[in-house]
Amino acid sequence: MWGLHLKKKGRWWHYYRSVPRTYHDVDARRLISFSLKTSDFAEAKLKAARFSIQLDEEWQAAKMRGVSLVSQDATEKYKAAAEIQKSFGFLPKVCDEMLETELVERLRALLQKESSVPEQKAVLGLIEPPKMTLSDAFDRFWEYIRDEWRSVSRDQQRVKRNIYLKSIRNFEEAVGAVSFHDLDRKHAIAFRSWWVARVEAKGLKPYTGNREINSLRRMITVNLDIDGSSKTNPFTSIRLKEEAEVSRIPLEVEQIHLLIKPEALPDLHPDFKLLFRMLVNTGMRPVEAIGLELEDVMLGHDIPHVHVRKNATRGLKTTHSERLLPLLGTSLHAAEELVAMGGWGKRLGKNMYATTIINKQLRASGIVTDKRQSLYSLRHWFQDQLTKRDVIDRAQAQLMGHKFHRPKYGYGKDLSELQDIIAQFAIEAQ
Repeated sequence: MWGLHLKKKGRWWHYYRSVPRTYHDVDARRLISFSLKTSDFAEAKLKAARFSIQLDEEWQAAKMRGVSLVSQDATEKYKAAAEIQKSFGFLPKVCDEMLETELVERLRALLQKESSVPEQKAVLGLIEPPKMTLSDAFDRFWEYIRDEWRSVSRDQQRVKRNIYLKSIRNFEEAVGAVSFHDLDRKHAIAFRSWWVARVEAKGLKPYTGNREINSLRRMITVNLDIDGSSKTNPFTSIRLKEEAEVSRIPLEVEQIHLLIKPEALPDLHPDFKLLFRMLVNTGMRPVEAIGLELEDVMLGHDIPHVHVRKNATRGLKTTHSERLLPLLGTSLHAAEELVAMGGWGKRLGKNMYATTIINKQLRASGIVTDKRQSLYSLRHWFQDQLTKRDVIDRAQAQLMGHKFHRPKYGYGKDLSELQDIIAQFAIEAQ
């Protein structure tokens, strides 16, 4: 029985091995054949085994170094070419982006160092960028930033993802289907012009267009970083000029009293009325309140309170957002109702949907008429009450979940002290 990769020719044993298809992109040979310089079968078998191990290691190392330049995957092929350019001390570029002086410099570098034909093509920028669609670029971008998902709720993830996808759809409607690596400044300018016309024709806010421009710019930046490319992002400095932002203003206490009456907001679902009342005396962000799980609502404590913290439903805006908030008045009643009905159920974590529905009903109520007022104005009202009563900055930051901009010593005020502060202005249940 012959040994593996062995053939006998005359009196000498020879090594014969076809290059596996897996390694065709790192080894131009298709058949490896040479004499082992021995007529002894046992010795030939040992030499062949040693060479096979060495060959396998070299192939695998070549793959790991990214030398693969004829891969079926165009993205991997381009990435490998970029890595080779960097190994020669050059920034990754395609030939069309190189000045004549740079091309000469690269040729000199190749003459000074022994290199394969695939490596020469890579250094000279002859490996074409992959024809990756914008949707492909988004998938790669979204996977790359997956570490950001941990800090937001599933609902916020969905909204964030949809903003990017809508930006791509609008870009392709305005400019056409352009592959990622063919994107140029003229495409970005055309998209900006499309948005300028849209803002004028439909009375939209420039902010809406800028949000899509910013989304595409970030997606492109991340993909260029992944490629190791030095190409300038074509979406740089093309934002639309925005008007001065109109800041939110607090709700008035009279408005809040009217809005928490049982007969107010007749078309609003009871779950959303409950959410509104939860926010009144707590100053929570809507996403914090609708992200509360039952374990976060402490009604059996000497001082009923909620624990705003990261949970399985949503993360927190900042590390300073975690806090204990006493429950008083209408917010305490709302928390009791929440626990009695077993939690938010299908509403849990659905902040964007809840906020949109509530704001629509606030406008329809005739009670909230100023466009600068919204559901979030309850948080502004809460902050206002603290300021009017000269509550010290550290206690305000503790209740609002803000960063305290001075050295922090100790643990701050306890629940009973926080309860005393809120009791000064807490709105009772109707």
